[in-house]
Amino acid sequence: MSHILDSSTKSLPQQWRCWPARDRPFTGLVACVIIMLLAGAVLLATGDWMWGSLALMGMFLALIGFFLPTDVALSDTKIIVREPLRVRGMQWDSIQVCKDGGDALLLIQHGARRSRQMRLVVPLGRSQFTQVRKQAIEQLCMQCKQVVATDTVSS
Repeated sequence: MSHILDSSTKSLPQQWRCWPARDRPFTGLVACVIIMLLAGAVLLATGDWMWGSLALMGMFLALIGFFLPTDVALSDTKIIVREPLRVRGMQWDSIQVCKDGGDALLLIQHGARRSRQMRLVVPLGRSQFTQVRKQAIEQLCMQCKQVVATDTVSS
């Protein structure tokens, strides 16, 4: 496969960091208050600190992508999303569907069965670069599909 990130695409963003809690501090504060109130309700209902702290940790882990930063890196062969608790990647030529979700893109890689589909949410952040990042990913997806199509035709 030829290199997708050639001299014509060097201006595209190749990595970025999204941190929604930093970008939207008021929403982060509201989320913290709601988590504390719900954890306090669990504490009062059970009367046990262990259950209250478990509820607090569970709700924080459910929203960890909001509270902690996520890094996105584009390479010539794949896209890598480094979330706080895991690192996921997807090859450009395996992406079947790219859906726009506003602040994020949903990339879907179809497997042999529907249950084997891999989904990758790529956060774009809320800034002046959101559209540029979205266009970069869509352009790389399209370029890769064209490269794969020409490789299979020439074979």
